[in-house]
Amino acid sequence: MLLHWIWLATRPGMNDRIKAEGLRHFGDPEDAYYADPASYAGVEGMTEDAAALLQDKDLKEARAVLEACENQNIGILTLQDAMYPNRLKNIADPPLVLYFKGKLPEFDALPVIAVVGTRDATPYGLKTAKNLGAQIARCGGLVISGLATGIDAMAMRGALSAGKAVVGLMGCGVDVVYPANNRSLLTDTQ
Repeated sequence: MLLHWIWLATRPGMNDRIKAEGLRHFGDPEDAYYADPASYAGVEGMTEDAAALLQDKDLKEARAVLEACENQNIGILTLQDAMYPNRLKNIADPPLVLYFKGKLPEFDALPVIAVVGTRDATPYGLKTAKNLGAQIARCGGLVISGLATGIDAMAMRGALSAGKAVVGLMGCGVDVVYPANNRSLLTDTQ
């Protein structure tokens, strides 16, 4: 079944909202995969182009993603998994699948603070971001950031220096550390 989650999540040219509507209509991705193509018309917001994309039943890409995740110890959460964060699940178009490395924190039980800032920070800005990250962590907050150079990375380093976990959202994929000089942050979080 995980294979079909990845298949649906990786349909090119379809936004997450239409994928989520398809999921609500069919109940699960496997049913969407095996559905009669005429039944795609019953999905709210489904365009002819999107329906045509769902008729591509090639699982080669999904198998490759699943194999890569297994080989690199990357976990996968689907929208229906109990560990999928409720706060994320309740946005307008949540991602169907989340990929992760390391131990997942209790997202819904902790105050979560996202720290995002400039990459070209001043020394004062970097120092302040590190102090802010440490204070958030000491007060029981979870620092989430995009692992970017500058303010983002320094806030994460601050939280880590306080002995707390952080979450790095990786826009290039969990298997690609960008920028590479922040690899130590990824290593520290596993």
